[in-house]
Amino acid sequence: MPTSSHVFSRPQAAAQPALANDLERQIALTFYQQGKLAEAEKSSRDLTTRYPQDGFGWKLLGAAIKQQGRAQEAITAMQMAAKLSPMDWEAFNNLGSTHRSLNNLAFAEACYQHALQVKPDSLECMDNMADVLRLQGKVKEAVALYQRRLSLTPNDGHAQHLIAMLTGQQTTKAPADYVSRTFDVYADEFDQHLTGTLAYDVPNQLAQLLQVCAGTDKTDWNALDLGCGTGLVGVALAPLVAQLVGVDLSGRMLERAQARQVYQRLVQDDVVHMMQQEAAHSFDLVVAADVFIYIGQLDETVKEVKRLLHPQGLLAFSIENLDTSDQSPVTEDFRLNSTGRYSQSRAYLDKLAQQNGFVVREVHPTVLRVENGQPVQGSLVIWQA
Repeated sequence: MPTSSHVFSRPQAAAQPALANDLERQIALTFYQQGKLAEAEKSSRDLTTRYPQDGFGWKLLGAAIKQQGRAQEAITAMQMAAKLSPMDWEAFNNLGSTHRSLNNLAFAEACYQHALQVKPDSLECMDNMADVLRLQGKVKEAVALYQRRLSLTPNDGHAQHLIAMLTGQQTTKAPADYVSRTFDVYADEFDQHLTGTLAYDVPNQLAQLLQVCAGTDKTDWNALDLGCGTGLVGVALAPLVAQLVGVDLSGRMLERAQARQVYQRLVQDDVVHMMQQEAAHSFDLVVAADVFIYIGQLDETVKEVKRLLHPQGLLAFSIENLDTSDQSPVTEDFRLNSTGRYSQSRAYLDKLAQQNGFVVREVHPTVLRVENGQPVQGSLVIWQA
């Protein structure tokens, strides 16, 4: 019986999904890179409508939505990007970071694991994976990954600091690249997370304490805000100061501070190095809100503050209190904790004040923030030169 020839013919190749062209992609991407997030969202959403099988549009749409503070909504687009582009490590890394921001740590770990399988040498994925392991209490696995990271970049201060904090090593200060990298990443959600989730109010508390110390009519300070971050201290101090200078290691944080328009000058630098460039007796007030938690040994910092202050000038700062779980006497001056932050002892602070000619005006116990449902005990301190 004759058979139809088409039974033995070569099957037709499946039609390839339509993809956006380079120009269409670049237009949407440029909006995102310029920070025009609403336009980026609209443009990438249009790409997903016209090219629903192209993972690029979904990936950019998810990123644009997340950057506008809608992480839960971004998940859907990012999942579609990962499904359509299983070999796109960045799509899985982005999805993992979004789950991380929503505290879906197990999902985040799975996403980062796949991203590392696709791109084993991705330093960004290593950092993200190690961080989410640490947050889940998988300390041994996290340390191993940080050590792997350090083997590829031996001078990486970020990995060095994280290994130290997880293994109980003691250091004198957090490396500059740990601070800058941490807060560059944190900048977009810093204010909301700190003041909302962590119930942080140290800038306002310090401002109120300063008014009590100096009198309510004092409104003409020339002030320096060490580790100014996004400018929360600047906003709290604005009614009290005539001139305000801020310094921070994180460029992204400084962009946020600049937008508040309360600083006359902003400097991206290490706080000690910046102070060393300033003229002696050039400030009435120096403030360091949640800054000394990244500088364990404060000797050099306090020395430079004293040089910069006018006679009778004020230093206002917060610290995490150094204590022991068994109530035994504290013998250390400072300690690097498993959180990556430092705490200082009252005896150490009193010694520094005396050595540098400061008078201790106030030591006010307070809760600095609420972290994992637990209050972080600290002190607000004011010294007078």
